[in-house]
Amino acid sequence: MQIVVGTAGHIDHGKTALVKALTGTDTDRLAEEKARGMTIDLGFAYLDQSITIIDVPGHEKFIRNMVAGVSTIHIALLVIAADDGIMPQTKEHLHILKLLGVKQGIIALTKTDLADDNDWIDLVELEIQELVGDTFLKDAPIVRTSIDTGEGIDTLKQAILSQSKNIETELDRGFFHLPVDRVFSKTGFGSVVTGTVLSGKTKDGQELEIIPGNQKAKVRGMQTHGTETSSVKMGDRAAINLAGTDLDELYRGAVIADPRWVQSTDKLIAHVTLIEDTRWKLKNRQRVHLHIGTAEVVAKAVMENPLEAGQSGNVLFLLEKPIAAMMDERFIIRSLSPMETMGGCVVLDSDPIPNRKELKSWVSALKENPSERFKQFVNQNWRSPKSLGNWSRYFQTTESQVKNWIKLEEIINEKGFLYTSEKRDESMDYIREVLSQFHEENPYKKSLSQERVKDATKFSTNWLSYILTVMGDELIHVEGGFALKSHSVVLSDTDASLAKSLEDSVKKSGYTIPTAKELSSENPKSTLEILHILKGEGKIFEVGRGMWIHGDVLDKLKDELCLFFAANPEMNVADFKSLTGTTRKSAIPLLEYCDKHGSTERVGDSRIKGENCG
Repeated sequence: MQIVVGTAGHIDHGKTALVKALTGTDTDRLAEEKARGMTIDLGFAYLDQSITIIDVPGHEKFIRNMVAGVSTIHIALLVIAADDGIMPQTKEHLHILKLLGVKQGIIALTKTDLADDNDWIDLVELEIQELVGDTFLKDAPIVRTSIDTGEGIDTLKQAILSQSKNIETELDRGFFHLPVDRVFSKTGFGSVVTGTVLSGKTKDGQELEIIPGNQKAKVRGMQTHGTETSSVKMGDRAAINLAGTDLDELYRGAVIADPRWVQSTDKLIAHVTLIEDTRWKLKNRQRVHLHIGTAEVVAKAVMENPLEAGQSGNVLFLLEKPIAAMMDERFIIRSLSPMETMGGCVVLDSDPIPNRKELKSWVSALKENPSERFKQFVNQNWRSPKSLGNWSRYFQTTESQVKNWIKLEEIINEKGFLYTSEKRDESMDYIREVLSQFHEENPYKKSLSQERVKDATKFSTNWLSYILTVMGDELIHVEGGFALKSHSVVLSDTDASLAKSLEDSVKKSGYTIPTAKELSSENPKSTLEILHILKGEGKIFEVGRGMWIHGDVLDKLKDELCLFFAANPEMNVADFKSLTGTTRKSAIPLLEYCDKHGSTERVGDSRIKGENCG
């Protein structure tokens, strides 16, 4: 694993000179930096094959570049000049290191040869110990150094080597992810990006995506530690030549990742903690700078209650341009003007659903704990549950991590869905409610189609099918739809009388096969419902185009057809009209019904005896 050490500290406290003394590399690579004697951009040097040192700027004007560097480091090297002591950027850099979750560090006291005496240096060390207080640097070694005399350089180098052996292995998200911190063009090669690989690995020829924009690009070549390589992995400092790209598509703040893992977003929900000594408040609709990964963007905060120094809360940020943001990624907010660090944040939802009616309550309810928040997302998507693999991509983490959350939160993983027992039961209750309401409003209809149940519940097709299967013991599947077993068709006295009347009318109509409207023009809808009930009881039958015939009449017709074919090899329409005493209006639908049910078989314009005509 590659270890990244990042410098931090006030301007002119000797960070770049210290890095050169440790590594032999001058990280002031820009002519402007040489002329001004300050580090404007990120510089890189290598202590050995497994340890990279990032020299980040100390001047307040360039602090956004400092954040870009800190976002990828494992060990902080806080640099404080012995002659100056603690300065404003010292404090701000310490806040940033703490807010971005850096866990290990070393304090380098530089320019000891310029201090008046040892008593002064002892006093500076006491102030440093008071400053770091209960932060991650409370037990950090303080190494006195001088690049002119060589004091402490070897001791500092050994301290870095010692700490690098105790780095906790970070969670690999399971896909390649590199925030771009530098972009340049090399003659004969094209666009080159550099950055620290935060997760996953990639190799020559592999297809990657540039986010924002999700444009595809292929790896044409790579370097790490200035040496050509065919692959890079999590922790490596990498320079990647991307084929088929233009420089305007690449910039610091972009992310290079495996396809379909990272999407650009123009809004996100984060848990915000303001630093204890900030003079700023965070208020609703306030514009602030977000420093996330290597990106910087202005955003508007949307919140109910303002946050003051030391307070925490969830905030919706509306971004003025899209960026790549990862679930559970840490970032910094700074005031708009003058730019001062206000606090640190953790991404809780990297792409809140647009126009979500309950967005306000969703923002306030989201939990910072990843497993508890994962359960919230699973429950929020109860109408259309996702699979383990889809949730893994959504949370931009490994399936093994999702499995850990499943176990912690007692989430069910079955039939390709992740869901909670509460939401499964709620889904069943919802279907019961939909069917009960349907039965109440349509007492004489036997079932509701699955498509209409889906429209009513807004469930995904697969989830609806699964829940209907789970509810099998309390549902019946009839006439292509579903009904509650507890539901039965019971006619009122009035409708029972109407049913008897309708049955008699259909029977008396014989072969004229009347429509519902012809049987009762006053209320054709109720008439049609009762006709279907009679059909379900096997008393009447529906001939094509909504015409009705009584079962007894149909039996008589079958007998007469059999007698006809006993004496005649075939029948034409005129023969059938004569046999039934009907007009063409009724004869054609009846003949087609007989064809369909095997009493007759059509051959050209004639009929012969069907297979069901004894």
